[in-house]
Amino acid sequence: MDPFTYPIHIRFGDTDALGHVNNAVYLSYFEAARLAYARFLLSGTSLERIPFILGQATVRFLRPVFFDDTIVSTAHITRIGTKSFTLEHELLRAGEVVTHCSSELIWFDYAADRSSAIPDEFRQRVLDVQGSL
Repeated sequence: MDPFTYPIHIRFGDTDALGHVNNAVYLSYFEAARLAYARFLLSGTSLERIPFILGQATVRFLRPVFFDDTIVSTAHITRIGTKSFTLEHELLRAGEVVTHCSSELIWFDYAADRSSAIPDEFRQRVLDVQGSL
């Protein structure tokens, strides 16, 4: 299956003095795509019920993005461990990868305020949606 896709709207306020998207803004783009994919995987779960948190993100900037560019973010889970999983994103402009992000997400029990084991149901849902890791 193709990766999950999420359109990104570039706002004028996202750009810096050089006219391209400021590096700090990219994490908000990936966050929006991550939350949309989470809600899709978890069948429309409300934001406050998403059971994982961001532990780490690594961003590779390959090409600049400018105001009025049309871009889309992809999302694809590539690894599921005991308490965490890896989500890969790409920002695409006209089919070309302009930015890549790898994020480590931690399954989290908010009531206990600690990480917890990823349930088998989530693993199966990812396989059902993606076909593989």
